Amino acid sequence: MKVLHVLYSGLGGHGNVFFSMVGADEKHEFEFVAVFFGIEDVRDEYVKKAEACSIPWFYVKKKPGIDFEAYKKITNIILEQAPDVIFLHSSAYIFPARKAVKQSAKKMKIVVRETQANHLKTKQEWLGLCAALLKANRVVFLSNEYRDAVRKKLFFVFSNKKTTVIPNGIDLHLFSPAQKQGTDTIRIGMLSRLTPSKDHVTLIHAFAKCLQENKTGKKIELHIAGEGESKPALQQLVSSLNLTGHVFFAGLLDVADLPAYINKLDIYVHATLGETMSTAIMQVMACRVPIIASDVLGVNNMVKDKQNGLLVQAKNELELCKAIWVFINDPVLAQTLATNAFNFATENYSNKKMLQSYKAIFNS
Repeated sequence: MKVLHVLYSGLGGHGNVFFSMVGADEKHEFEFVAVFFGIEDVRDEYVKKAEACSIPWFYVKKKPGIDFEAYKKITNIILEQAPDVIFLHSSAYIFPARKAVKQSAKKMKIVVRETQANHLKTKQEWLGLCAALLKANRVVFLSNEYRDAVRKKLFFVFSNKKTTVIPNGIDLHLFSPAQKQGTDTIRIGMLSRLTPSKDHVTLIHAFAKCLQENKTGKKIELHIAGEGESKPALQQLVSSLNLTGHVFFAGLLDVADLPAYINKLDIYVHATLGETMSTAIMQVMACRVPIIASDVLGVNNMVKDKQNGLLVQAKNELELCKAIWVFINDPVLAQTLATNAFNFATENYSNKKMLQSYKAIFNS
């Protein structure tokens, strides 16, 4: 079965999920094609992975706003490739896909994986989701909470029969715990795009407070991985708080380098204003690293307070600082919750389980 994926060209969950599906296809049941689309250049890591797996790939550069020429290119690629399934990693891609289906003599199925958090959707993205709910064969949501919120808002086009829930999955062989060596440094970290929707500002302020209160005799460091538009402002904030030498920006890491980065951390903090489903949290859970996260939609359905991590109010540096000290002062609790998170991830976030769920949709 030939499955053509349309996904974002830059850093984000699209690429992680696509290559997780490729890795899970151990029996080579699917012929994958990748169309990388976006305002960012396609990541070198994606190109190398696609070529290593002998996956045909295309890159369509998009201009800001509605780019009809770019949509036309996507339509033409779909028509040339003639897949059995068009897999859209965002409902925003529905229009060129639907046009290709109408023009093709071959019957092609459209499956949409809806990923944009509701609170971040633009009017154009809500329109795309409406169109997907009407025109796609199936729309997949990442959680029941996310699906229910969309059902409530778009009840006039929502169909229970055309929608389903499939959580993302990760490679549990790649993301796994590593033996930690005792050091005199406590490493706190966060992995995400550096954008306003993430709450790095609160994390940095909370870390500064922890540094002031530190009487453990150990060094405390903050390691921030990722790139994005907020980086210059965050670096300036670090400098203004005299945290240079305590806060380190790791930059953009390839997926293959993420397990080593995660496993060097003693505490992972995911400070955010909202998510759809955080791939980073799944990866950290699978590495059995203690997690503190913002109590927001898209996170609190994964992290359960005092069960497999700690939840704190978003934009509350005092509460975040307090939670960090809970883990530092009680390593037994930290590891107990981390083990619970690890067990949860292995049961729910396997890329093989994810692929089997999509396979059922492809064949329905």
